[in-house]
Amino acid sequence: MDRVVITIAREYGSGGRTIGEMLSKKLGIPYYDKDIIRLASEDSGIHETLFGRVDEYTSAKPPLFGKAGVYTGELLPPQSKAFTSDENLFTYQAKIIKELAEKESCVIIGRCANLILKPEDYPNVLRVYVHASWNFRMQEAAKKLSKTTREIEKFLQKDDKRKKEYTRRFTGKEWTDPANYDLCLDTSILGYDGCIEEIEKAYRTMAEK
Repeated sequence: MDRVVITIAREYGSGGRTIGEMLSKKLGIPYYDKDIIRLASEDSGIHETLFGRVDEYTSAKPPLFGKAGVYTGELLPPQSKAFTSDENLFTYQAKIIKELAEKESCVIIGRCANLILKPEDYPNVLRVYVHASWNFRMQEAAKKLSKTTREIEKFLQKDDKRKKEYTRRFTGKEWTDPANYDLCLDTSILGYDGCIEEIEKAYRTMAEK
């Protein structure tokens, strides 16, 4: 394949973002995370802070369009009252994700990229889910968060809930369902290097096809 895209969905504290950054450097391909918000903002003319609002989405709300809130790919025009709705903001991010997948090999973190880039439409995408044991996540989160043990527990629980609801609302799928991924890797067992080795192996196998 001319290009292979790696999407990484991850639990907070599992090291998925770090693994993505390390893969980007090792493979010599671009890395996209919050850059997608900036690109979607530039494309739509909608301020970045509004995209950040969707990024931090936590509460369930009735869908504006589409069955069960499922992403349809339909962009609403600027004159629409719902132009800055959460659904339209998500769709603009999805548009950028698709354009990246059609342009170059890269690593994309989160934002339901594995579900936006459907296998039947994007056979060049390697969909990865990075997870870890609770104790491992607690230890890794403690390195980044200046919080008590109980506060970190609540933070992880809230973040898991946010990602589950985000995925369910905008795609109608389950965030942790292994059927939505090509590789499910446990960093508390494999370590960062072990996960990178498995992803790189799959990446090079796809690139050779």
